[in-house]
Amino acid sequence: MKGNIVARRYAQALFELGEEVKKESQFLKDLEAIDEIVSSSEELKSILESPLYDLTLKRKILDGIIAKVGLSDYVSRFLGILLEKDRFRNLADIMDSYREFMDKKSGKVRVQLLTATAIGDDIKSKVSKALSKVVGKEVELEMAVDKSLIGGIIAEVEGTVYDGSIKTQLERIKQSLKEG
Repeated sequence: MKGNIVARRYAQALFELGEEVKKESQFLKDLEAIDEIVSSSEELKSILESPLYDLTLKRKILDGIIAKVGLSDYVSRFLGILLEKDRFRNLADIMDSYREFMDKKSGKVRVQLLTATAIGDDIKSKVSKALSKVVGKEVELEMAVDKSLIGGIIAEVEGTVYDGSIKTQLERIKQSLKEG
């Protein structure tokens, strides 16, 4: 929980700066770019996140990545602060919190949708429209597959779980048979 609080504070500071300079979308793209690079290499990730490596070495590595990717000066300095304060390990959480701020500003909500099998775009569209009506906001689906569901879907929207899976329905029937 503490990591999330820290990540949220850093994300909020960067988001407010982004709003001030009218570059909040660019800042998110920059965070996504650096996160993708860092996540793609376990060795790079461990060097940047570990307090055991020299700060000068980490700065040189980060500066090289920044130059190659072409990040904004604000995000570059922000990443430097994360290194100095030994908070680089919170980068993914910071990015997630930053996205939440962006979504809140734009009136969007992210929905984690779990299905038994991959679903087509037409079904995604129908589910998205239905959930949008339920929550009263524009919905962005984040898809995942869990074969143990047997069928149906589970949607998590702003902490509320809508479970329409066959697995859960069967478990409820089983439970009612045991009780009854």
